[in-house]
Amino acid sequence: MKILTEAEKLQYCLERDRLLCSTEFARSPTMSKLLRFLVDHKLSDDGKPLTAYTVAVDGLGRDDSFDTQIDSYPRVQVGRLRRMLDHFYLREKSEDRLFIPYQHYEIILGKNDSAEDRASASVVSILPEGQSSEAPGETDKPANEYSRGAKSIARGYLLAAVGALTLLAIAALFYLPDSDGESAATITYPSVIVKTAEGMTSASSRSRMEMTQSYLIGALEKFDQLRVFDEDAAPTGQSQYLLETSLLDDPADRINLRLVAADSREVIWSGQAEMTAREADLDKAVVEIAGSYGEIAQHELSRYRRDFTPGYPCLLQFHQYMRHRDTQNLEPVLACMDRSARKFPNDVYLMSMLAIAKNLGETQNAEKTTVVPGKEFALRAAKLDATSASAVFAVAQSAFFEGDCRRGVSWGERAVSLNPLNSRIMGYLGIYMLACKIPEGEVYVSRALDMDANVDVDVAATVALQKLRRGDVKAAQELSSKYMDFVPGTAVGLEISYILASAGLDEKEEARRAWRVLAERSGFEENAAPRKVLTKFISNPALVSELETDFDKADLY
Repeated sequence: MKILTEAEKLQYCLERDRLLCSTEFARSPTMSKLLRFLVDHKLSDDGKPLTAYTVAVDGLGRDDSFDTQIDSYPRVQVGRLRRMLDHFYLREKSEDRLFIPYQHYEIILGKNDSAEDRASASVVSILPEGQSSEAPGETDKPANEYSRGAKSIARGYLLAAVGALTLLAIAALFYLPDSDGESAATITYPSVIVKTAEGMTSASSRSRMEMTQSYLIGALEKFDQLRVFDEDAAPTGQSQYLLETSLLDDPADRINLRLVAADSREVIWSGQAEMTAREADLDKAVVEIAGSYGEIAQHELSRYRRDFTPGYPCLLQFHQYMRHRDTQNLEPVLACMDRSARKFPNDVYLMSMLAIAKNLGETQNAEKTTVVPGKEFALRAAKLDATSASAVFAVAQSAFFEGDCRRGVSWGERAVSLNPLNSRIMGYLGIYMLACKIPEGEVYVSRALDMDANVDVDVAATVALQKLRRGDVKAAQELSSKYMDFVPGTAVGLEISYILASAGLDEKEEARRAWRVLAERSGFEENAAPRKVLTKFISNPALVSELETDFDKADLY
């Protein structure tokens, strides 16, 4: 290890102290402790390389029995510190910065490149090998069905088009604001403090619970719409939640989890985890807590009912619109998203959602009247944070809508790897892959539905349609019926699957009843040609023709 000069040591100390005085580190005692340890070790000149064990015991206060073979706690915490440093220096203008190279524990002082340069580099770094962030030309695309299939996406695949049905106006609304001016403004997201159980008598129980806490923190942090803190933190902001763990027995074979609103002590959610199936049980808990329609989002929505204030309240309304398709909320949602874009141009999650909204709107707007396409919002989001699953998936969606299935799959799979518990990302990746005639997409939509009962209606409709195509008609009917009851608004994809499944089960009267409802909503009589009705809801001609054949076979009239 290089011996530092006195001037270099002073610079390390100055940067350390500047970080420790920041709001982010003031709210995280564990990250502050780890930062101090890493800098102190750098200043010690002892030449000893840092190991996971050293970081855990000397830096994070674990006891001498700590086992790095079974506990990833130091790696998780160093990863958190690395992300905090990146976010801090992305915002701050300074000549030098501290950073931690990947797969290392040593902290290093180096030049702080401009935000723009760092952002561009970060986007390049996550691209699949040999690919550009720009859409390749026609000559670069393989002339096979894999890459050709998504040209239809540009006009709308059944379920994606249904989801965007009334987003037509979106394409003419949002613009990409300048990052100067109010760019320092950030959206205040709900915070979660993960607390470990108390009163453990055995060392094995303490070790297991520490592993559980590390796992929960790491999984929750991957959701962009949450902020996660150590149990000793005292984050500021209106919405704070405690995720508490307690032992059901000791040694810890079973634990109880409770999500509590910090202000009222109201128990929002509770569940249990078997330590023998720790990851499976904890994954389920994380999805139920942190998903776009999870317990925290629903509890927050009760606080911000029909609140279209720019920022987090608006994002909640946008998610609700996407879930329920309530056209009455369309205009205020569009307006508040536009105001949010102006106020928070450097918020990663907001830019990701704007990209998705714009992409969906553009599929419904053949004239492409917008100055800035959804792709530009997606690239901004990815440049702001290349580790954001939402941002990376926004780039994937843009690629799909440009007709580039291969690049869309590469980015989409990257997004899933960044957050494998985000059911929305997994589900829509599956939808777009199926639109590209890639059968593996069914695995993604099925997995999304299995992990999250609150997943978007588009995902449920896709699974139902796939079951119908495979001849599992009863299952398709049951699934369609179940989710139609969940969705108070329009659910055309589910309705179509339900009608065809009912007809396939020879329940012709029920199929005709459901068809009459759909036909009347389209403005036609019940005996209208299926193509006329379907064209009202689906903009993809090839898909309309495919479904028209299905309706002819159903022989409803």
